[in-house]
Amino acid sequence: MKKLHICHISSVHTTTDTRVFYRECLSLAKHFKVTLIAIGNQNANKEGVECIALPKPSNRVKRLLLTTLHVYQAAKKIQADVYHFHDPELIPYALLLKWQGKKVVYDLHENVTESLKAKSWLPLKWLFIQMYLLFDKLAAANFELILAEDAYVAVYQKRYPHKNTTIVRNFAPTELLLAYRKSKRDDLPFNIFYMGSIDQLYCIEPMLHAILLLKQKGYSPLLKLVGWVSPKVQGYIKSLPYYTQIEPNLEFLGYQDIKQGYALSIDCSIGFSFVSDNINVKESLPRKMFEYMQIGLPVISSGYKTYQNMVETHQTGLCVKESNAASIADATEQLWNNKEMLNRFAENSINAANASYNWEYESVKLIDFYHSLSHW
Repeated sequence: MKKLHICHISSVHTTTDTRVFYRECLSLAKHFKVTLIAIGNQNANKEGVECIALPKPSNRVKRLLLTTLHVYQAAKKIQADVYHFHDPELIPYALLLKWQGKKVVYDLHENVTESLKAKSWLPLKWLFIQMYLLFDKLAAANFELILAEDAYVAVYQKRYPHKNTTIVRNFAPTELLLAYRKSKRDDLPFNIFYMGSIDQLYCIEPMLHAILLLKQKGYSPLLKLVGWVSPKVQGYIKSLPYYTQIEPNLEFLGYQDIKQGYALSIDCSIGFSFVSDNINVKESLPRKMFEYMQIGLPVISSGYKTYQNMVETHQTGLCVKESNAASIADATEQLWNNKEMLNRFAENSINAANASYNWEYESVKLIDFYHSLSHW
């Protein structure tokens, strides 16, 4: 029997993206034929997924005008049964695929409307938001919808009350991160791990200021920052009046594949995970929260209700006011000095990941979704 051919497409994400490739494509490839068209360096077959790599555009305009077109052209050549796309900018081309008789799935990684509101670089913001809402309506009418977060389920239920959606959360795959798991952290150096976007949206300045405050208290922590830093943010960081004082305590390790990234967490005792007061991010749990939990990394996180519900319920870390560097420093000091708490949080994290926050449970929903789609 011919396998259903699923083609994932993205003009933003890479061929090693943690949700698109490591979670969804690898899980689906165990049951279906899977192709991934995304940003990357070279074409390759990775663990049963045929990856078609497109060059990274040099700026947003080229991405919106050219990369989206190139993604569509490559996707059309594939002649897959189902197209699963991940970026709102691909909605017009996804509609073309739909009108050619293809089944199309729209995977929403965030609350796009709120995300647009937070983009300082976006001109005529109100107009862009209205345009997006129009395309979103077309998407809801024509595509199957997968949501990555509970946070915006209510938004779509209110916006399209008769539209069925499937929630596939970003819980972390056990097998992927098992090699980096530690249930005891008390014998490790005072290294702090952060993996993700390095910018003000994710509170880079309070994190750096907290390192200064810890140094002033006589500690010598090392903050390991894994993620891409824009030239603008690099300039901002170096302009901080205390930057030279903390520079020896910082390691900027650049963007890393998820495996390479978490290999750098092996000698870390604490993880940082903060988001600013923006509705798109503060009501959603970032992937890193689930990944820290999977590897047993105690976390200092934002104090928003969404974070508290997970961190405090399962006793996996401490929640603080993310904009207050003194609160971050105090919580970090408290956790570092209490080795029993550090180990307890590490063990609790692993237990919670195994019991409640495991990608294996989400992958079953994704696979069942595609089995049902194949019968349409």
